[in-house]
Amino acid sequence: MSKTETPAKMLSKSQFIRGKQCHKALWLYRNRKDLIPETPAALQMIFDQGHEVGIFAQKRFPGGVLIAEDHTQTAQALTSTQAAVKAGAKVLYEAGAVYDNVLIRADIIAKTKDDKAWDLIEVKSSTEVKDVYLSDVAVQLYVLEGAGFPIRKAFLMHINNEYVRNGPIDPQGLFTLEDVTKEARELRKTVPEELKAMQAMLAESHVPAIDIGPHCFTPYACEFQAHCWAKVPEYSVFNLGGARMEKKFGWWRDGIKAVADIPEAGLSRAQGLQVRVAKSNKPHIDAAAIAKHLDELAYPLYFLDFETINLALPPYDGLRPFQQMPFQASIHIQEREGGPLRHVEYLGDGRSDPRPGLAERLAETIGPKGTVIAYNAGFEGQCLEGLADAFPKYAKSLLLAKRRLWDLAGPFRGSLYVHPEFRGRWSIKVVLPTLVPSMSYEELAIGDGTEAQLAYLSLMTDSLSANKRAQILKNLKEYCGQDTLAMVKVLANLQKMS
Repeated sequence: MSKTETPAKMLSKSQFIRGKQCHKALWLYRNRKDLIPETPAALQMIFDQGHEVGIFAQKRFPGGVLIAEDHTQTAQALTSTQAAVKAGAKVLYEAGAVYDNVLIRADIIAKTKDDKAWDLIEVKSSTEVKDVYLSDVAVQLYVLEGAGFPIRKAFLMHINNEYVRNGPIDPQGLFTLEDVTKEARELRKTVPEELKAMQAMLAESHVPAIDIGPHCFTPYACEFQAHCWAKVPEYSVFNLGGARMEKKFGWWRDGIKAVADIPEAGLSRAQGLQVRVAKSNKPHIDAAAIAKHLDELAYPLYFLDFETINLALPPYDGLRPFQQMPFQASIHIQEREGGPLRHVEYLGDGRSDPRPGLAERLAETIGPKGTVIAYNAGFEGQCLEGLADAFPKYAKSLLLAKRRLWDLAGPFRGSLYVHPEFRGRWSIKVVLPTLVPSMSYEELAIGDGTEAQLAYLSLMTDSLSANKRAQILKNLKEYCGQDTLAMVKVLANLQKMS
């Protein structure tokens, strides 16, 4: 580390990308980390998957030397990198380099066949090349070459979502390697001036005066959103369903803050209804249209809900990366209107592929007649079709069930029933407390889909005691069972309105 490269001024690669998105976000990150909330479980799961993919990607370039020091051991990581290079390493994982007060840790660098240069391989747990990834590669090119690593080519290595697992995961098949040298070198030209501007901004004692805007979400959701959006009303123009973000920020800049203040001219029917309901604070109910929708039902009714998980590294044969893998289903069955309910469920144990048993249970439970009800039925349809494709033995029954799907979300998505408390949303977690105040997810050990995914992930490990495993299985059954019981209650309320 040279005298001009001081830890106080040094930027990491991720900080550079943050600064490109928003100077204010970078300033706050360097000066007010206390404003960063706890990482949401869903986002942490994405981070964890990315880390897992990064480790597995090393198998695509085997035999390398891992620079194992973490982000708190910068000097040691740089020393270890130089030592590995001097020792003749052909491949390095997490190689450290510093130049112009920027520190990078390259996922993989590999020596060219003539030993005269290196190839840079940036790993992403995505299925495509995105513009922000090219900026990521560009700053690494700038630093590596400035630090004395001649780079021949730069590659983005991302997930191949056409790969289907058959036996142990094949690193060659799992990843797609795309040459982005030309694009990254073009972007590299702008890096010095961008760094200069960031350093000048960080030298200031006050936070940059940058208003909220689309940069709060693009290319990444900013961690400081709660801070910067503190003055945005709880029910603001940003809650208007179906409106483009540019339009919402246009209203905001014009001083229109709340949904109730939005002018109705130019709005869609659904948007106009949302604004009028916000102004009146009274629900909109189209009883005739709801009744027409309900006339499509035929008993017996099968209320169906799946819980799924989609992993970058497919855990079982026959799965693609990020393919939704159903691991649980709940079915409440009602033979006649107002009649008693029968509950059938299935939950994988986490130790083996849950899909064969799930497909069999569904095929034997859902009869050839009646309506299969789901909330946002397109998703359940995809799950049924995926199971039918994977297990032809049950395909006829599963595809018949798919053809008879009826979407309970339809009346809410179609604005046949709009309540002030919905605030432009129509998920069952939003609709249920309004229509059925006695039912709540708050007291359940597992309260949403992300928590269910994390719970099942824990079942897929060998680290749980028998008691803990039994408790998680119980909690998952309670959660998924509540989802279909909630659908029963919501439908009953709709029937009363029609």
